[in-house]
Amino acid sequence: MSEVEKPSEKPVAPIAKPRSMVIEAFNELPIAPIVLRGIEELGFDAPTPIQQRIIAPLVDGRDAIGLAPTGTGKTLAYGIPLAHRLIADPPPLSRRVRKRKGGDTGAKFVDPRRRLRGLVVVPTRELAQQVAEELRRLTRGSLVKVTAVWGKAAVKPQRERIEAGVDVVVGTPGRLRELMDIDVLSLAFIRHLVIDEGDRMLDMGFLPQVKTILERMPETRQMAFFSATMPPAMESLARTFLRNPQRVEIGRHTRVAETVGNHMFEIDDVLKVALLLHLVVEEKRRGVIVFCRTRRRAGWVNAAFRNNGISVGLIHGDKSQNQRMRALEQFSEGSNAVLVATDVASRGLHIPTARTVVNYDLPLAAEEWVHRVGRAGHGGGFAESFTFVSPPDGQRWKKIAKIVGQRLRADPLPDIEKYIRPQDVSRLERLRSGERAIRLEPFREDRDGRRGARLSTRNEPRGGGAISVKKIQLLRDEFGLEFPSKVDPDKAAKRKPRSKSGGTRSTSGSAGSAKAAGKPRGPRSGGAQGGKGDSDAASGGKNAARKTRARSGDRIGHGGRRKGAGKPVSKGEKPGRGVRRTS
Repeated sequence: MSEVEKPSEKPVAPIAKPRSMVIEAFNELPIAPIVLRGIEELGFDAPTPIQQRIIAPLVDGRDAIGLAPTGTGKTLAYGIPLAHRLIADPPPLSRRVRKRKGGDTGAKFVDPRRRLRGLVVVPTRELAQQVAEELRRLTRGSLVKVTAVWGKAAVKPQRERIEAGVDVVVGTPGRLRELMDIDVLSLAFIRHLVIDEGDRMLDMGFLPQVKTILERMPETRQMAFFSATMPPAMESLARTFLRNPQRVEIGRHTRVAETVGNHMFEIDDVLKVALLLHLVVEEKRRGVIVFCRTRRRAGWVNAAFRNNGISVGLIHGDKSQNQRMRALEQFSEGSNAVLVATDVASRGLHIPTARTVVNYDLPLAAEEWVHRVGRAGHGGGFAESFTFVSPPDGQRWKKIAKIVGQRLRADPLPDIEKYIRPQDVSRLERLRSGERAIRLEPFREDRDGRRGARLSTRNEPRGGGAISVKKIQLLRDEFGLEFPSKVDPDKAAKRKPRSKSGGTRSTSGSAGSAKAAGKPRGPRSGGAQGGKGDSDAASGGKNAARKTRARSGDRIGHGGRRKGAGKPVSKGEKPGRGVRRTS
């Protein structure tokens, strides 16, 4: 062993006693001058409500839980105390052993594993890069190094940066777990851990990775959980791993910022693109983010904008990292007027040029709607949002509006006839005429909110979602439901159930006539079918069928039979490759 570790000569700054204070200005905080200069360079003059109440406990070294609406400055709320403590508490220094007697002991150095003291876990790669950049600007002029790691990217460059030595790693849970498994990332000397947008990570299925990271943390560490919402799973993690945390909750964390003006349109799905084009093209809006439910629908909206000469960017899970970063940069710079995205861009991204958010599709949860709308005017300034509600989504919108406290009345639809395609008009007419209502009726929700069961045309008991003919008749009599002819209970009742012990299925020729006559199919012979051979097979029952059954070796892969495979085979004949003919 050529190296000897030696504790740093500089004493570690003592942790002050916990105190509860509300700061009115950043210069009131006992933080490093470099961090204060970084705050000024970022352009922030006064702290937001969440920053006023949670920065002081974090500077004192306490665990904390921060809940606040999106767009209220949660990144700086944990970034400022993290940057201060990394500068005030540097890693221990070591000195190399002399190579020869009387030689120089060598320069001091810092072990890369001991240097890593801060870890920030975020759900998406865009948020990881954004948080890392803000921490770099806060610590500019110091020796603190920050790097970001994320999945679906090459591991080697990220591994080399960590092995060279960094103070803070900002990453997604999947890539952090991967680096831990290959022994590149060590949590043995981590002192500060931040879980940002924890509810989103739970929604994305990162709970096992987050638990693994928390379980490997040393005992002497500081943890902070930040989010706009606090689901039960997040509460359970906080109770398990946080030690007497300082909980700071600003307002209702399922509420949208007051600076956002919200509007709602009730419109059919086929007319959403026309309304969207009117809002952007006719009313000349820029800085518009359009959120779609799926990648396919996002592609449709992107194509509609391009066909109308609108500069647009596209972000979803199938895009590479370079494509996603380029789309964000062009939108942030103002080169693209519109950004179409799925929910991968709904959390934590700070885009100053975003002034309008359009919910083309409703999200599955109310919290997602809050995060989407929060992208408009993120960090201050007035903004607006538009939500499109189609008739099938009416009940879901009522639930979302009740949770987030938005009692919105539907705005009148503008004149969008200019952007309606002929095929959209014909499709809308078919939908409104009720041609699809009969087919979709069994799958719609009833008054109790339960899904309709699958209809069955057979006389079978209820199982696997099927209901019997009696149930169908009851639904028709009580509720007046109409069913297509394929599931008409009168016709279904006349059908006879298929017998499990019936004869083998025939395909053509005399076999079909034999089945129609109710007679089992007899063995093939040189003469015509029917007659004595059929009567023997009918009287013989199972024994006759067993004697005439060809062996499995005579079957071929494509489901047919080889020539002569249906003939009786004696014990002495060789199976497979057809039947051996006796001379």
